[in-house]
Formats: sequence, C-alpha cells, structure tokens
Amino acid sequence: MAADYREVLGTAGTLRRGYTTGTTAQAAAAAALELLITGEVKSDVEITLPKSNKPFSEKEITIPLHSSGIQRDGSAGASVLKDSGDDRDDTNGMEIRAAAAWAEGSEITLIGGEGIGRVTGEGLPVKPGNPAINPVPRKMILQETDRILSAHGLSGRAVTITFSAPEGEKIAAGTWNSRVGVRGGISLIGTSGVVEPRSEKAFQATLGMVIRSAARRADRLTIASGYVGERFLTAEGFDEEDWVAVGDLIGFALKQAQKRGIRKIFLPLHIGKITKVAAGLFQTHCDYGDARMETLAACAGAAGATPVEIETLLAEPLAEKGAALLKQWKLDRTFTLVCERAKQRCRSYLEKECGASVDLIETAALDLKGKLLGWSGDYEGSEQLCLHFKKKDKDNCE
Repeated sequence: MAADYREVLGTAGTLRRGYTTGTTAQAAAAAALELLITGEVKSDVEITLPKSNKPFSEKEITIPLHSSGIQRDGSAGASVLKDSGDDRDDTNGMEIRAAAAWAEGSEITLIGGEGIGRVTGEGLPVKPGNPAINPVPRKMILQETDRILSAHGLSGRAVTITFSAPEGEKIAAGTWNSRVGVRGGISLIGTSGVVEPRSEKAFQATLGMVIRSAARRADRLTIASGYVGERFLTAEGFDEEDWVAVGDLIGFALKQAQKRGIRKIFLPLHIGKITKVAAGLFQTHCDYGDARMETLAACAGAAGATPVEIETLLAEPLAEKGAALLKQWKLDRTFTLVCERAKQRCRSYLEKECGASVDLIETAALDLKGKLLGWSGDYEGSEQLCLHFKKKDKDNCE
C-alpha cells in the first residue's frame, strides 16, 4: 500500500510540498481507467512519481479522488483536486478530470478537452496543434496506463483518455500561457511531479521560457516588475505580449534577454525598484539589500537638493514618499539622474555577466499609480520613448 502523498513529499523547510498539474492528471487518468476496468468506485488512487534527482523520485503515493463514476456514454470518469502545498499557485485547488473509454486498435490516445490548453506557438516541448501535455506528464500517464492494463491482463488494449478542467480557461488567463503560445486553458506540466513551495528556481525556469518565446517574436523586450509597470504600459498602448513581468528577478531577466538575442530592453519600474537597480541591486527583494533612499538622496543632491532636503529624504522609509517630496521641491531632475544611473548599471551588469550588453537600454521611474516620473535617454516624452519598444510599431523604429 502506497503512503499518503503528504507523507512522501514532506516539506521544504517549514513549507509543505504539493503535486503538479501533470501529477494531478496522471492520478485522475489512473483512477478513471481502473474504474473502467473494474467498475469499482474508490476514494483514492495510487500512482508513481517520475524519475528525478529528488528524494521522492519514483516513489509510490496515494492521492484522494474528488469524484469518480461511470458516465452515460459508458466511459469512466474521475477527478482530482490539485494540491500545490504551501506554494502560491494559480492552479491550487483546481479540479482536473479524466474520462477513460475503450477504443479501436491498440493505441493509447490522450486528448485535451475543455479547459486544457492547446499549443499554438513554436519553441515549446509540445508541437503546435497538440494539447498542452508536457513530455514528462505524458510519459507518466502512458506508463501508468500501461501498468494498469497489464495488471488486468489487457496489455495492448486501445483506450482513449480525455482530460478536462472546468475552470482551466479562466485560471489560465492569470498565467503566462498565452505569452508562450498556449491557448484555451491550462498546461499539464511538471518534471519531478512535485511542486516545491515558493521555488525561485521554478519561477526562473518559467521566466526563461517566456523570454525565449518573446525573443522569437521580436528583437526588443520590456521588463516590468509587477502591476505598477503594467499600469503604465497599458496606458501607453502596449499590447500584453509587449512586456514580461519578472517580479524581483531583474538581473536574471536582463541576462536571459541578452542571451536570447534581444537588442533593445526597456525597464519601466516603480521608483523603489529603479533606485535599487541604480544602486547595482539586480535582485530587488528586500532580503537582498536596500539602498533606495540613499540612492534617491544622492541623485537629489546632484540635482541641487539642500542638505536639509537630503536629510529629510534619508529619514523617509518609502521611496514613494520621497518621490512626492522631490516633486514638491521642484527637483524632478532627480528622477532623470536615477534612470540614467540605472541604465549605466544595467549595461555594466550585462557586460560583466554576459561579456556584452545590448544595442539599446532605457529605464523609466514610475509612481504607484503607474505615472511617469522620469526616464533615461534624450526623448521628448513618453510617446517617443515607448515607440522604440512596442513590437507592433517595429516597422516605425530604427
């Protein structure tokens, strides 16, 4: 008897591990096929995790079923709720269903139904036109199916398994699927079958894939940190595919862009983020350092701030409040100096990390509402600045 998945997966530090959409689909498929063969409704299902370099490699686990039953058309259906553990995952708790039915011939066929995405772009491990079931989950589902058929003396029997996710399309709208060429729903993914909670490595892997896909479409990339940059870009008429939200991984995104052949990079960031970049901090989470007010104060001094004004800035805990004070004091040139410094730091960072920079880098400082405070480069305004980085305006740019 396989152990409960929670016991096998354990924790990463104090955070509980979970299982991927691929493992969720694998469990649903195994349960549906068992039901099709035996007609016996169960409350859980046993599956085997993929081979990996993890301690849970190829371990057998038991996962509870959300639903199970014979359908009107004679097929057998089962569903499993994805459990992402303590990871903040858009797909956590979603239901993934599998319906198993006998078919003609000897093939095992996997079909993507409602809520399962379909690949439309190049550069992914699944060819365009196919359901978004990545290689490792596909392998594990087929392996699980073969095992069950063999255990019941049915090796070589043809079966069709159709996957669906009732909320798949809605949930996928909050992910990067559309940007990497997956439309209409979620992807069934996962190389180890297990979700590592708050894994920066996993985020980097996804981010690298998104930037690689973006580089295939155009030679320019806009790097936003989060909603502040997105507000600005939306207001400036950028299409959703014109930018990538990278959180705190500014340096990682810069290196990925340079390595993928991107020639022009634009970084419109909140004033708190851009000042960190200007100070040479390319992982902008607070755990990695903080030089916001010192950088802002130094640039304000270069812009003509008085000693009292500089001391006032240094006493402020938030860059947003510092920006408001600078505008009040008519020291808007500070933002230009911050952006120019950030631009220089980006070039130096790429030259050090990659051995070369890119043709064009520009930066912009934003307030919390996404309003432009200042920018690098000799541009008359935001329209002229942004023109260089809108892919839809590519033919109008030099």
